[in-house]
Amino acid sequence: MIDKAKELANSNNHISAVLMYGSFIKGEGDKYSDIEFYIFCNHDFNHEEWVNQIHKTKVFFTNEFGTEVAIFDNWIRGEFHFLPIQDINIVQSWEKYISFEYYKNMIIVDKEGKLAEAMIVIDKIRPTHSSKEDIDWICKSLLNNMLMTKGLILRGELAHAHQAFQHIQKYLLFLIRLESNADNHWESPTKKVEKEIPKEWYNSYIQCIPIVDRTTLIQCFDNCIYTLSTFQNVSIPQIMKASFIEIRFND
Repeated sequence: MIDKAKELANSNNHISAVLMYGSFIKGEGDKYSDIEFYIFCNHDFNHEEWVNQIHKTKVFFTNEFGTEVAIFDNWIRGEFHFLPIQDINIVQSWEKYISFEYYKNMIIVDKEGKLAEAMIVIDKIRPTHSSKEDIDWICKSLLNNMLMTKGLILRGELAHAHQAFQHIQKYLLFLIRLESNADNHWESPTKKVEKEIPKEWYNSYIQCIPIVDRTTLIQCFDNCIYTLSTFQNVSIPQIMKASFIEIRFND
């Protein structure tokens, strides 16, 4: 399907460049993986008709993030971002948030060389996230989400608190990956986490995943704070350590 998308893009005069992202650019794609593209156009055209030439779709719609999503009749998902060629420099805004180490695999169509030109200034080395400033930001983000979640638990909005835990888990997992020197799936920290972090850290992580039950929500909340106290390699600022201890449910 990727080859078909490339073939169709090359033969469509309205398309200037196509950037692929996701598992396949890293060589990790399999039969369950999505196909995901940014398509930069000289002129607009019927997106649904074009996507159906890749493979027949069962569903084609625009999701809440503005992404055009295809569910193909072979049950593969596709995500498509159609943008005017004038917006091609948007890729530069992703630097430091995603890795461009596989940039050669990302460019699958570039008729006028504009995509390669836009990517020249981007650092191709996978960004690190272990600086003092990075850790401070992660800790502040974690504290922010934990305080919000604690309020939901105390208010009795248990389902809402359960949903909010996904943000707690994300920031906690960022720190666990740094502690484990396993930050290679930073954009999606849960991806392959079962294989990429040591078993003891994985066990600590799953102790922070609650069910919709007040007692369990509280226990998992405090487990997150306990996990922070066990770090050896990640240096959490002292003021943040004190803040986490202060918002615990149980002493």
